[in-house]
Amino acid sequence: MREVGNVETLKALADPTRLRILQRLMTRDETGELPVMSVKELATELAEPQTKLYRHVKQLEAVELIRSASSRIVSGIVEQRYQACQSDLWLGAGLTDEQKKSAEAEASVAAVLELYRSQFFAAHRAGAIASKDTPGAEEHRKTMLGMTQSKVSRNDATSFRTRLQQLMDDLVEAEKRASDSEDTITVNVLVGYFSPDPAQGI
Repeated sequence: MREVGNVETLKALADPTRLRILQRLMTRDETGELPVMSVKELATELAEPQTKLYRHVKQLEAVELIRSASSRIVSGIVEQRYQACQSDLWLGAGLTDEQKKSAEAEASVAAVLELYRSQFFAAHRAGAIASKDTPGAEEHRKTMLGMTQSKVSRNDATSFRTRLQQLMDDLVEAEKRASDSEDTITVNVLVGYFSPDPAQGI
């Protein structure tokens, strides 16, 4: 797991295309390993022009989110193949309060939300996801999408926050265990929680 602790990395994450590249390289293959892919292979999978991705790949490499893992000669040209340097990312404690409120941090979070939104609606349009009322749908395919703003006790707020963190930790552990199984499915989860300080008038 990598904690993002500097503005340069935040800048690299502040783009939906770079996030898609990173997401693909952070998705373990059937053996449980992080994939090693060329820009050409990434372009094919992401349905993006190959020339467009070179700049994005170099930016991710510059902040060590990905690395050149191998190279090969293709038609007389050296082709680099890349691998993610981590399988999970978190906004790190190393960021100052000002950096956490910076335009780069805001753009990074916006890019994550946009990536989730685009993937959700792509799956929805393709009929690949089910609602809780879809007849015969397997339980794991029943989509949950909700947002709430609730007044709760401090103790309950602490409990909810702890349980959400535990859920994310459990997903990381479940992915590690899945490398030993042939029966795996993709699960897309977006978790958000914040509790404003009343002293700030929010």
